[in-house]
Amino acid sequence: MATHDSSPMSDPKMDYEHNSLTRQMTVALTPEQYERLFFQPTAAKGDLAKRLGNPTLLGLLGFLVPFSQTMFCLLEFQGASSTSLAGITGTWYFYGGMAMVIAGICEFILGNTYPFTVFTIFGIHWVSIAYTNDPTHPLANAYGADGAGAAALAFTGGQVAYNVCLCLVSFIFLLGSLRTNVPFVIVFFTLVFLFAFFAAGQAAIGAGNLEKAVYYFKIAGGFGFVAVLMGWYLAIITVCASTGVPCPLPVFDLSTKVFPDTKAAVAEHAGTVRRGSAAANNA
Repeated sequence: MATHDSSPMSDPKMDYEHNSLTRQMTVALTPEQYERLFFQPTAAKGDLAKRLGNPTLLGLLGFLVPFSQTMFCLLEFQGASSTSLAGITGTWYFYGGMAMVIAGICEFILGNTYPFTVFTIFGIHWVSIAYTNDPTHPLANAYGADGAGAAALAFTGGQVAYNVCLCLVSFIFLLGSLRTNVPFVIVFFTLVFLFAFFAAGQAAIGAGNLEKAVYYFKIAGGFGFVAVLMGWYLAIITVCASTGVPCPLPVFDLSTKVFPDTKAAVAEHAGTVRRGSAAANNA
């Protein structure tokens, strides 16, 4: 005699609702965990970071790919040289420019002021140098034909001024990075000297001393190589934190160690409350 199975069948609608509720669960991040994901000492106001993707990894890789190529050229890796830079302008446009600006806009939406500014400024920087060095419209030819314009004092003087400005921008970002993590601090510390030696190299070209210019560019490449190592170190940490892969590498978080008790550190964004400040306000 056939028996009827009285066990309850699985309801697809109930399973869907259960899975939907499960996906909506959130986890409170410690300052170090938030730092691993966003390079921002404290969380911004609101819950957008819980509902949207994390753009930090995109911005970081958008910087590292063209930056690493540029440093390899300056260090004359595998026969490359400073003249090889014209061949990687496409990387500057798309990886450096497009990816970093998109990541910066997304950081702005999430309310992360510092990474928004860093990604956007350097994204625009990549577009700027790509346009200047793009062989399809060589701006240096306005100062002299057949490549002579690149060595003209009027052209190199403008490049010196630009690199000095980027040196100052990197120093400002260095100050802001003091509450993020140690690798980020090292990156901006080396960028200050990188742009300083870039400026010195351009000045040497304008003075007609190409040998000294190559020497300065190699020093800049050395500082840049340190930034490359720190950048890829952060990329490994960030991608593991984004996917939940255990990563033994420390991020050396500084948000709880550098100026932890200042008013700006307690409330970095409007409405953000950290540590015991909420209890203090209620008292």
